[in-house]
Amino acid sequence: MELVGVTKATADYKVDEAHEKGIRVFSVGNCKRFEDAGYSVEGSLNELLQDCNAVVDCSPKHIGKENMAVYSNYPGLRAIFQGGEKHELTGFSFNSDCNYGPAAGKRWIRVVSCNTTALCRVISTLNASFKVRKVRATIVRRSADQAESEKSVLNAWVPDVGHGFPSHHASDVRTVMPGINITSLAGEAPMTLMHGHMLFIEAGNNSENGGTITAETVAEALQQNPRILLCSLQKGLTSTAKLKDLFSLNGRNGNLYEVCVWKESIGVDSDGEIGMHVAIDQQADVVPENIDAIRAVFSTMPAEESIALTNASLGIGKMLKNIAYLRK
Repeated sequence: MELVGVTKATADYKVDEAHEKGIRVFSVGNCKRFEDAGYSVEGSLNELLQDCNAVVDCSPKHIGKENMAVYSNYPGLRAIFQGGEKHELTGFSFNSDCNYGPAAGKRWIRVVSCNTTALCRVISTLNASFKVRKVRATIVRRSADQAESEKSVLNAWVPDVGHGFPSHHASDVRTVMPGINITSLAGEAPMTLMHGHMLFIEAGNNSENGGTITAETVAEALQQNPRILLCSLQKGLTSTAKLKDLFSLNGRNGNLYEVCVWKESIGVDSDGEIGMHVAIDQQADVVPENIDAIRAVFSTMPAEESIALTNASLGIGKMLKNIAYLRK
């Protein structure tokens, strides 16, 4: 794949960031306002689309329908929208682990949100080893991205009651995994770094090999997915802030493409219900999904090959020794 360029709607410091990385920048709207602000652009969005086979649409939510109308003017152009859009926009919601194959040939698809991506990864991975009967998810959302801290909640807990019960995350998971029984609640906390989940999963009484489900067998199952990392308190990783700090020091610029699960938090109660704490980097965990989605719609390679290639290119899995003591 070749990156033809990126678009910007606002003339700000991110134009310089793109130029420093050798990325061509195109304007959404009038190019003159960029020039007036002292930034150079290659041209307009329409000029960019003439050279593209696919668009990864990262616009603010609810802009997707308007953008789709623009993309429709370019025969053969595919577009991948993000989780801020409704499932109904594309009719197909994507997760690499769950439905890579059915994406083949589709013109419009949607990569689900960061929280839904994390849920799909964990649930599908455990479902492969233990038949998942029901999932209850409690989601503590960051209130704003780091660059938008002025919009953050201050000294408050804001429950997400706009969607009622369950929160939209449960229905979003089912757009990818229709057979999963899941319910969820969410709310915003005064932080910008990451989201947190408290997951409660009812699984079958026995694992696929006939053994009883334990915290150890759950941890071993999660380790089968390179995009899930078990982090450990023994490494001093006691919070999302420390996770971000670790990943800012290893060439990742703080990006946690993996979903992080605290090893010590994994447990199984007397009724066989699994519980765990999960951390999600909202700016990063959907990046590998978008890369895989491009290959999926064009059928350039099978899922396992694409996932492995994406993992290698992003360094996914390389931090394992720095994250957790995986076995006693």
